Amino acid sequence: MKDGALLIIYAHLKQNRRKYEKTNLYFANLFAVIMVFFKGNIFAQNNSEKEFAEQVFGSSQLINSQTAVIPAAGTWRFGIQHRFGKIGLDSSITQQFLGLDLPSVIRFSFGWTLGDRLALDIGRTNHLKTYDLELKYLIARQTTNFRMPFNIAFYFNAAYRSERFPSVPANAYFEDDTTVFVYKPSHRLAYNSQLILSSKITDKFSIQLSPVFIYENLADPYTDNFTLVLSAGARYKLGFSSSIVAEYAYVFNNRGDAKFYDPFSLGVEFGTAGHSFQIFISNAPRILESHIYTTSSVNIAAGEFLLGFNLKRSFWNKKTTQSSL
Repeated sequence: MKDGALLIIYAHLKQNRRKYEKTNLYFANLFAVIMVFFKGNIFAQNNSEKEFAEQVFGSSQLINSQTAVIPAAGTWRFGIQHRFGKIGLDSSITQQFLGLDLPSVIRFSFGWTLGDRLALDIGRTNHLKTYDLELKYLIARQTTNFRMPFNIAFYFNAAYRSERFPSVPANAYFEDDTTVFVYKPSHRLAYNSQLILSSKITDKFSIQLSPVFIYENLADPYTDNFTLVLSAGARYKLGFSSSIVAEYAYVFNNRGDAKFYDPFSLGVEFGTAGHSFQIFISNAPRILESHIYTTSSVNIAAGEFLLGFNLKRSFWNKKTTQSSL
């Protein structure tokens, strides 16, 4: 929802129910095909009999998108994600000191791993004063003989906007032009569901692909409540603890009439036993994927970009070992 929009407002939950159900059916069919194709490997995996690919990715976060990494069982973690202000290939680099002088977007998160397949995290970002709860479940692991060529994980995030909604005039209506618009508590919620497929191609090179489904209970006029995205990423190891990471996502719908720029990011990752640190350039000014994919990024082809970093610190007891997905 955009501040200052008048008269005809923002949501069409019922109006887009058929589109929503149709897209849900698409994702259900996609998931079913994957599960059937790999069922012999997914449900018969035995840690004592198979050798699994190690260090497919170095962190549970690529840059903006998720990876299939599940931290070690019993570990808890703290994360900071930061996006500085937009700058360009001009005097703003020095005048705004690489964007540090501009308003930033920040997210803090805390997480815990239950078993060796399930991770839970809770976070808060200052954009729209949003709280979010995320869940990631590892369905299958890649084997070294490529009989199972992928790590497969399911990811879900529910985000709650706590910032006050802008006021609307008394003659504001839903998109059907007949239903009087009234804010509801459910309008604050947005959901992000995705299936993550990652694979270690060589000892140094890994890739991943993620179909993403975003659903907002409150959407802008004449847009869908759902947004369909395909995200792709890669990692190339430079050494024992450093890598180049990159990602790009294509947004299929809700691109609007104006020019829409898809998110692209490129950075360097450093990792130790308990730390993961990434520094990067990106054209995405948000942090949560439900925010990134539902608004246009800046035009990186015109030299516009942002600096950012992700930092994660993990803690575990002596009885657990660090995950090596």
